[in-house]
This record gives sequence, structure tokens and C-alpha cells, in this order.
Amino acid sequence: MRRALRIAAILAAAILPGVAAAKPQRILSMNQCTDLLVLQLAPKARIAGVTYLAKDSAKALFPGAADRVAVNYGTPEDIIKFRPDLILTGDFSLAVTRRLAREVGAPIVEVASTRTFDDVRRSLRQVGAAVGEPARAEALIQRMDADLAALAARRPARPVRVVAWDGGATVPGKDTFANRIIEAAGAVNIAAQPGPFYTGFDVEQLLLADPDALLFGGDGRPLLQNDEASHPAIRRRFAGRRISYSEAAFSCGLPQSARAAVNLRRQLDTLPPRAGGRR
Repeated sequence: MRRALRIAAILAAAILPGVAAAKPQRILSMNQCTDLLVLQLAPKARIAGVTYLAKDSAKALFPGAADRVAVNYGTPEDIIKFRPDLILTGDFSLAVTRRLAREVGAPIVEVASTRTFDDVRRSLRQVGAAVGEPARAEALIQRMDADLAALAARRPARPVRVVAWDGGATVPGKDTFANRIIEAAGAVNIAAQPGPFYTGFDVEQLLLADPDALLFGGDGRPLLQNDEASHPAIRRRFAGRRISYSEAAFSCGLPQSARAAVNLRRQLDTLPPRAGGRR
């Protein structure tokens, strides 16, 4: 019966001039990055669920946004459980997810991965249109663009050499969104070389490259990732030169990603001078 009523409403909106399609009322996000978009674009009352990954990231970026929102685990069974009227996923949703979405009558919106700030604008507009909140999407884009414009208007006198390193196994390279954030902050990513999206630096390579600062994910939490990140030589060389960043803002395309670039610039500007006048 519910499915029949939903189809009737869609047909009525298509046939009758001036009748707008109803906004989705049970939005299910099955991807961490779409979680963080929908939590900013749709009221909680219209969000059926976000993934279990959303809670910590939302708490770090916009506290309270995910409170009292149900959690899913990105499984096809969650579609049956939540009976959504809109599903948001990343760009690699499973065939079974698509099949079950058809069975419950819920359209799927697949949001592509982000590599540039243009991609962030595209994702915000895509999700904003899907959830019936295009004006909210445009407001978030305006705020993001204001942050980026302020950074572009005040470039640093000397670019600071940095690398996102917390052990060296996977270091974001040239064609990554993390690199775009570093560039927006006016810094130089020493791992931004032609080749793979991600590269690696062991302790010896890192010490030889000698960047001005190390960036690490964790939202300010202590470095606990692995033994290499705790290496005594790393701690000595980069004492006072390790800068934390929001992992979600660096990996997901969010309006807060521009704010992450602003925060990075602020921390880079306060680095103490190094021997020989270097920062």
C-alpha cells in the first residue's frame, strides 16, 4: 500500500503542473561520506539511518548532528530493516543493494568519490537535490567558497613542505583530495609526485626528505597508530612539528574540508623557526 501511494504521488507530481514531488521522509545513508553530507542537509526527522562510522566523525566536525540518529552497517539487510524512501551510497554500491532498493521502491543516489573542491560542490548539489534541500546545499557551498577565497587571497610568503604521515604505509600523493587541501592551505605536499594516488615513506626516507611538518589524522588524539610513528628519531626531529587533522574532512568531500585547510594554514603559520631560518 505504501509503495502504491508513493508511486501515485510521483505520477501526480509529473502530471499536474505546479505540484512538487514530496521530500523523502526516510533517508538511509550507507556510506560514511554521504552520512556526513545528509546530516548537514536534511533534518534528523527525515533521516532513517546513517552508518556506524558517522558518529565519531560527526562529533569531531559538527557535534550533536548525529545524536539520536539510528545506525546501520551498510548491509543489504539494513534496507529491509529501515524501509527507506531514498538511499544514499558511494560509487561502489553492491548489485544486491540495488535489487533490494528496487523491491522497497527506494531510489538510489550514488555519490562519486571526491578528488577536488569542484567534486565537493557537485556532491553537495547532488545530495541537496535528492533530499529536497538545494538551498541548504548552496549555503554550504557559499561558506566553503568563502574559506577558500580567504586562503587564496593571502598566500604564505614561503610554502611550507609537509607530508601526511602516520607510519608511512599509505601517504596521500598528488591526485588525492588530501593533497588539494594541503595545496589550498598554501603548503607543498612532498609526496605529490607523479604516479599512484598513495605512496609510502619509511622512517629513513622521511628523515632524508626532511619536511617542515608532519600531518597526522586523529583529530588531536595522540599518535598511537604504529611503532614507526613512535620512532624516537621521528619524535626528536619533528618535536613541535606534528599537526593533527580531521580524517573525515581530508578523505570525504565536505564543506568542512575548506575549514580544515584554514586550520592547517593557521597551524603552519605558528610553526617555530628551524635552524638556518627555515620554518
